[in-house]
Amino acid sequence: MADLVSPPITIALSISPPNFSPGSAVELSITAISHAQTPLTIFTWPTIFHLDLAQRRRNFTCVDLETTEPLQLETTKGGKRPAFSRELGGKDDAHFRTLEPKEPVTFSGPFKLANRMVEGLYALVPGHRYQFGVQNGEGVSWWKEGRKEDVLAPRGEDAGLGEAGGKPIVFEGIEPVDFKVEEPNSVVSQE
Repeated sequence: MADLVSPPITIALSISPPNFSPGSAVELSITAISHAQTPLTIFTWPTIFHLDLAQRRRNFTCVDLETTEPLQLETTKGGKRPAFSRELGGKDDAHFRTLEPKEPVTFSGPFKLANRMVEGLYALVPGHRYQFGVQNGEGVSWWKEGRKEDVLAPRGEDAGLGEAGGKPIVFEGIEPVDFKVEEPNSVVSQE
């Protein structure tokens, strides 16, 4: 199979609310738009779209804008796990998502960094502004043209990932987002 040209995917980040006090519920969202001519199915496990894992690895960056110091975000390299399955409805089905051409798909979850108020390079400091972004070189290694139900193996047929549909899709031009950690017990303003 000849390698297909990797289609571009536009990524936008958001943190809501952008100003918060320690312990607040804060949401991180990543919106993806495929610029392919046909639907694409991507495997999200080792990517920024798997928000729970990605926020504990080196997928993102965060810089304290008051000190220009980067925060240490990596708390794990990610656990070892058995081989992935490409079975429709199987154990890894949730990690496959179809991106329709030009239709936004949003991946959202808790912004874990919002509750990290310990000391040192791992901590957010109340009163400081931060810039949160995606690490250079992030992307999707496994993708195929077609909808999920067309590219995954039928139910009951265990299949490994197999070959990707082309070269990895590397994300480019992702704008970082700023947020501010308010002093505890202060009123959170929405600037």
